[in-house]
Amino acid sequence: ALLVDGAEETVVVVVDYWDMLSLIYSHMRQNARLVATLVAAIIDNLVTHNNMKLNQTHLIGFSLGGRISGMVGARITTGQLASITGIDASYPWVPPESDEEFLEASDASLVVNLRTSPVGSHSPPGHIDFYPNGGLTQPGCQDWYTPYLVEQVCNHYRAVALLIEAVRHARDGVFPACGCPDWNTFQDNTCDCHIVNNFGLYPNASALGRFYFTTNSEAPFSRPLA
Repeated sequence: ALLVDGAEETVVVVVDYWDMLSLIYSHMRQNARLVATLVAAIIDNLVTHNNMKLNQTHLIGFSLGGRISGMVGARITTGQLASITGIDASYPWVPPESDEEFLEASDASLVVNLRTSPVGSHSPPGHIDFYPNGGLTQPGCQDWYTPYLVEQVCNHYRAVALLIEAVRHARDGVFPACGCPDWNTFQDNTCDCHIVNNFGLYPNASALGRFYFTTNSEAPFSRPLA
């Protein structure tokens, strides 16, 4: 989606660590740390020897990748990343053992979270946190006949679909979100929404805090604020 969007000077690097995943808790944690250490070392090497600019470097991580992105940011020694976007960042099967294993605001100059399911709801706040439909359940995922595990997988992976739509239609102002202290206040229409931000890879970095919005149950997911 980034390349389709036409960013001519964008270089996209994909880190595939699928073969390092494991259902064994200790292996999962060890391998996640190893991936983070290796990626941080590569970034430091590119900064030192290839003049890569950290202030133009952006990590995007889904699920466990969001946690790993945070660990990468914490391990970089040549400066601070410009931004990290955590897409329902979580630690499947393995609860974080220490603060180092969370994605948190100190890991980059700007940390943005999109939270769509319970597994992504417990990590520390970033600078900007987006909660579509309250951040726990997504429309179209909770039919009465849907097993609980399938529902949670649907909620979790909806984050990827929202990101793709946000990237492809960034110029259209998709996913406007209301700055609000919590979901109940947003639903009760007692937020004045004087601060609005749009979910995407490049939200307004001066509009910080928690942002809520609703989506459709299928693509296109973006809806205008009521």
